[in-house]
Amino acid sequence: MYTTTTTLLGAVAVTTGVHAGTTLMDQVGANDGTDIGTNILASQYFEAAYSVYNIAAIDDFDNSGGLAATSVAAVISGWNGYTSIDLVSGVEVNFYLSIEDAAANLTGYATGSGDVTLDSVWTGQAYGDLVRLDGMWALTADTQMVTMIPSNEFANNGQTGICSSFIGDGAAWQANPGGGFGMPNNWQAATENLAFRVMGGVGDPCDLPLGSCPADVTGDGLVDVNDVLGIIGSFGESGDGTFRPLGDCWPSPAGDCSVTVDDLLTGIGAFGADCQEYGACCFGIAGCDENVLEADCTGDWLGWNSTCAECQYGACCSTDGSCMEGTPEECADAGGTYSGDGIDCAAANCPQPSAGACCIGFTDCLDGLLPADCEAFGGTFQGNDTVCTDGLCGWGGCPDGATDEGVPCNEDTTDPNGDPNGGGNSNPPAYGSIADGETICGFASVYTCIGCGDSGEDLTYRDTDWYLFDNSAGGDWTVSGGGELSLIMGVVDNDALAFVDYFITEAYQEGEVTVTLPAGGSYSVFVAPADWDQPTCSVGDNDYAVTLSGSAAANAACCVGTQCAGDMSPADCAAIGGTYVSGESCASYTCPAQYEGCTGSNVNESDYGCVCFVDGDDSETDCNGGSNMASPAFTPLSSGDVICGDLSVYIEGPTGGTYRDLDWWVSDAVNSGGTFDFSIGSEMSTVILLVNLDAGTVDNDVLAAPGTIAEVTWTIGAGNWSVVTAPSEWNTAWTCASGLSEYRFSMD
Repeated sequence: MYTTTTTLLGAVAVTTGVHAGTTLMDQVGANDGTDIGTNILASQYFEAAYSVYNIAAIDDFDNSGGLAATSVAAVISGWNGYTSIDLVSGVEVNFYLSIEDAAANLTGYATGSGDVTLDSVWTGQAYGDLVRLDGMWALTADTQMVTMIPSNEFANNGQTGICSSFIGDGAAWQANPGGGFGMPNNWQAATENLAFRVMGGVGDPCDLPLGSCPADVTGDGLVDVNDVLGIIGSFGESGDGTFRPLGDCWPSPAGDCSVTVDDLLTGIGAFGADCQEYGACCFGIAGCDENVLEADCTGDWLGWNSTCAECQYGACCSTDGSCMEGTPEECADAGGTYSGDGIDCAAANCPQPSAGACCIGFTDCLDGLLPADCEAFGGTFQGNDTVCTDGLCGWGGCPDGATDEGVPCNEDTTDPNGDPNGGGNSNPPAYGSIADGETICGFASVYTCIGCGDSGEDLTYRDTDWYLFDNSAGGDWTVSGGGELSLIMGVVDNDALAFVDYFITEAYQEGEVTVTLPAGGSYSVFVAPADWDQPTCSVGDNDYAVTLSGSAAANAACCVGTQCAGDMSPADCAAIGGTYVSGESCASYTCPAQYEGCTGSNVNESDYGCVCFVDGDDSETDCNGGSNMASPAFTPLSSGDVICGDLSVYIEGPTGGTYRDLDWWVSDAVNSGGTFDFSIGSEMSTVILLVNLDAGTVDNDVLAAPGTIAEVTWTIGAGNWSVVTAPSEWNTAWTCASGLSEYRFSMD
């Protein structure tokens, strides 16, 4: 798999010329935009608060020739607050072999990411921006699915997506693994063509990674005399763009396309290694064997380095009392209850059904039916021994005595900035209000704002209703409700414009969520349509009811420094300058250690010529900027090291983009695998990331709150790793001059 590591740069560049090579797919068409349609399919990595909505717009193309992809371009535009491609911080390209793969994880089997680069051939700016990412993606000889996902903060730049095209077969898809959009199985098909352009070719083999055992240059699974002779035989050779010399096995991860003494030393150092790929062989209920070669596995081989802990197979009990055996995922898809790994149907002793309530549609209910009889009626069985009660079969409508929203249903031509309870989605913000114990009935709709786009185009909006409530004393708050359409309801932090928590209901269903809030702060109850294809005002069927109920927060642990001062309310904890820890008690909770400077350090980041980055610095001069740099640079890390370093958030001179100073550390001990203790602390909030340099993924992370030390123990498998330390936020107040930049990092 070809992978490029994610860059954190935010500048917008412009390419020159058209990428040469074979055209694998071109639904962009004419570069003046005349082949681009008026629709947009959402494709976006949101900020953390909205990550449940991360979504990819996907189209397919034929790659039966098995060529590598060397460039992917897409026409990107946006709506619902989108202003400019300049505010998009980067893009990610992913290739999938099925829509189910994308629905499980937006990171494809071939993936790469980078800055926003505008293709200079594009003159159709009225239709969006043609963004291009160049790379080398090794693709299989199959039908491919491709996406480009912009990284874009909804709060600052609305929603982004891929523009439609008049070219193609009329089939596209969207995948949303987080489930925020309520798609069945987290994906849906669309009758669209999407404006993607994919170029390909053989490419330079030296751009591909070396593999899991670079010294095995002969590829026979062992590092032996033949490999050493192969390195010696190609000594001094260098690739010319068409081949990789046989002996190129250093440095990781992609070599240098030349055979030098370092390659020879790598081969000698690995001499005798068994490079065959071992993993777990799963036999279902019959058990599992570890350290098995794929060729020797007579069951289901779970992949290289897999363990029998991944062999999940057991009994699945259905509501009708029947039993099947399969994986937990297969059981969930069948609507059953998984009994546990290794438990067969005989041992599961699935409970047999008894009569219960049966919902016919959203209003009618029948008592005393068995599950099979309920299904025969076309109903939904409510569970063994249940009985029909008011509201059991769905939302019962707006109750008597409820407060009317007092705001007309948002119809087409409505300007969302004039919505009197549009909250943080309107400009300026405007809120309704809700009291403890109050139920409000209102309308939720999807509507078109005529001519509201920057170029006079029509924009589609969801009617979002925000109701302020008094949280001055803090407490446990429950939001409940439902309506005639699919809804998202929850509690929003007005200051951060982020959900505290939320739930999504289907039409005529109800739900609730409970949150614990500290005293003070500004919070709202939020109600909006969950989907973009909901009814307009003229269609109707868009009533909802939402209720807020609260109580004083339960007493919980209050940390003052490193000491737990007692179990108390959020207000009492805040009054003594403490930190309220919801759900914890001083009897069992240990308050985090406080950061007290770089005590006991034996290594200083500045020993390697690294300095604290200030506004105007060029990130490419970072001495340990790792894979975020064009020429990756790392600093060494050893067991027992206590490191004193500097971190900052700064504005880079060449681009004007906002950067975090990330320090990338590499360790032979970590790469060999084992159990390690890490800690980090600073006056700012900091994070340790364990980055898989081969896959370009973050496999572990731990966060330290401001002024505290976070400690963690990780068991790490052998691999190509970097341990990255960084500020955990993009807070531009965290400059070198702020005095917050010093941090302490250790590994044992």
